[in-house]
Amino acid sequence: MLKKYSLLLIILLSSCADNTNNSEQKSEEVSAPDQNDDLKYLAQDFREKIYMPHENIKVAVGYGLANSILVLGNSQSLVVDTMGGIETASRVIADLNIPLDKPVTTLAYTHFHADHTLGAQAFVDQFPIENVISHETTVAEIRDFFGIKRDLISERSLKMFGSILQEKDKTSSSGIGIKLETGIDTPGYIKPSITFSNFYSHDLDGLEIQFFHAPGETDDQLFVWIPEYKTLMPGDNIYKAFPNIYTIRGTTYRSFKSWYTSLEKMMALEPQILIPSHGTPINGKEEISRVLSNYRDAIKFVHDQMMRNLNSGSSPLEAARKIKLPENLARDPHLFELYGTIEWSARNLFNGYFGWFDGNPTNLYPFTKEEYSEKLLTLIPEEQLISELDKALAEEDSQWALYISDLLIDSGKVSDQILAKKAAALKNLGDSAYNPNAVSFYRSTYAELTNSTSDKVFITGDSQIEPNLLDQLDVLMFLETMAIRLDPGKVAGIADTKFVKFTDLDEVWKLRLENSVFTYEKVSEIVEYDIEMSSLTFKSLVTGTINPITGILLTNNNAKGPNKRGFLELLSNFQE
Repeated sequence: MLKKYSLLLIILLSSCADNTNNSEQKSEEVSAPDQNDDLKYLAQDFREKIYMPHENIKVAVGYGLANSILVLGNSQSLVVDTMGGIETASRVIADLNIPLDKPVTTLAYTHFHADHTLGAQAFVDQFPIENVISHETTVAEIRDFFGIKRDLISERSLKMFGSILQEKDKTSSSGIGIKLETGIDTPGYIKPSITFSNFYSHDLDGLEIQFFHAPGETDDQLFVWIPEYKTLMPGDNIYKAFPNIYTIRGTTYRSFKSWYTSLEKMMALEPQILIPSHGTPINGKEEISRVLSNYRDAIKFVHDQMMRNLNSGSSPLEAARKIKLPENLARDPHLFELYGTIEWSARNLFNGYFGWFDGNPTNLYPFTKEEYSEKLLTLIPEEQLISELDKALAEEDSQWALYISDLLIDSGKVSDQILAKKAAALKNLGDSAYNPNAVSFYRSTYAELTNSTSDKVFITGDSQIEPNLLDQLDVLMFLETMAIRLDPGKVAGIADTKFVKFTDLDEVWKLRLENSVFTYEKVSEIVEYDIEMSSLTFKSLVTGTINPITGILLTNNNAKGPNKRGFLELLSNFQE
């Protein structure tokens, strides 16, 4: 049932299986076809190493895409961010050499992204974890990102991070790290037990740890502040690259104002130690102040100038391309466009403020790309377009070559010859691009067209999800994902309502299918339910781990109730 559902959050940021977790592999051993000296230099920041920016703080850098940060107390410890999978987190735990008399009792997520959350189970397995701290919206973010959004984002993430590329075609880093463990490691998300809205103070064995909501790269982002140590952990609100205010794998709007306001909140604390969740720590009040100030100024500059250009009458693309950072910001290594870019960010500002319509009435009800291409092909002979395509490739006008090849493909004139020409243009663009995400996306699409992707095994939709992970995931995420899988053509005219009791949650949910829409809600009144089961059984049923006939209908071991058959008939409408 719902085959694709078993992807869950695992595919997010997936990487090919030979991204090693061997502690002996160092980033300097990576051989990559970079023409970008800045990226090669940045890759040095991601060599596997344990840093100690303070006598009671250790930072694991280079083990995975993100960092994991250990704060030692007198008799217990805190870990901020848990890596992207259980195996990598286990290696981090070993190398952090956590004293036996100071076990980890508290975990904290700076935000919901997989490279920060999926290693938590390793800490739970080895330590007496009492608390998992996050912002109050983190669970909802995980539900959306790993649920209804995951299919499209997963596919684009594979390209953006170069996961499907052969090793020889990969860049030396993605701009925020080298080793992408998510998708290879076993996922081990643990749901938060302590959440907060704006501020939370945690007593770690007499040491105050402060948590501030600080939306930026994500809306649930928080930063950690240790007043006694003057130490700031900004999460992903700063790294050694221009901020990813828009990511090409796809994201909800990332607010410029929220991001630079959060940075100003950090600046006001005057930190003396800064420990980002990607890259190496920084010591020194003056240097940290400069880095934070420049980062804030760059984000605000792009925001202000994009709005100025738009209000002056420029189109969104024209407005974005006019923006150039002032020289003193442009030469700051923390603002090199090695992760986010100015143009992508500025274009996202227009979408965030004004939406998809650019003000041109032609675009109110535009042609599809197929309709547009077919009409053009009635005016321009196919032979002329192919000739122009060959000319563009010969002159290395690769962007124009992509436009022409897409025009031919979208009009139905696709052929192996045209696909090969498009692939050649993509290769040229991938070899010449500066931003590693752009490089990887170009090269990945080229690899798909030329059947030269990695032959390593990825975690796929047929993979089984461990019960302990299913148990951590929100029931609502499964229901929402069921809803977007519904084929209205197959359920036209069907009206059905069933009630299910989740015994472990002591909740009764009303599931309704009508008007080709699936709705669901918790009910507070006492009703007769059709079936009762644990929420884990329901999740296992939806993901196909439990057979609906032998595991539900023919036995009472997993579920009971007077109308099990009727409930299963409702669920059968969601089978693919």
